[in-house]
Amino acid sequence: MKSLRCLLVVLMAMALMGGDAIAQEKRQIKPKMGHVTKVVTVVNPKSWNGRAPAHLRFTGTIFVANPPVDVEYTWIRSDGAQGGVQHATIRSAGQGFDDTWDVGAAKQKMRVWERLQVISPNKASSNPAIATVNCK
Repeated sequence: MKSLRCLLVVLMAMALMGGDAIAQEKRQIKPKMGHVTKVVTVVNPKSWNGRAPAHLRFTGTIFVANPPVDVEYTWIRSDGAQGGVQHATIRSAGQGFDDTWDVGAAKQKMRVWERLQVISPNKASSNPAIATVNCK
């Protein structure tokens, strides 16, 4: 009877340890999901002094963890306009995307910006890239 009790205790301990080992193994096998870690935008030129309209080029970079990562993003402008939703697969640590904006009329001075907004796989937004426009 005593040996049967010992055998049952050993079997229960093995079952408990085995279940824990299986759970740990499943956690280790689970793939890490890629996600956006950072978004940065710059503009070129930062200052326009010339004939209208100013031609501005905005470059946004989306940085990700665990590539490849499928992303959806859009450009948002200071005048309230928003670009269409774009799709891309980022296959390295980061990838750049461009948008251009021809803005301003003769004798117009203004300050404008664009920023890159990531919609998925997680929400993230860049800084606004600001340009000063002085059309002659």
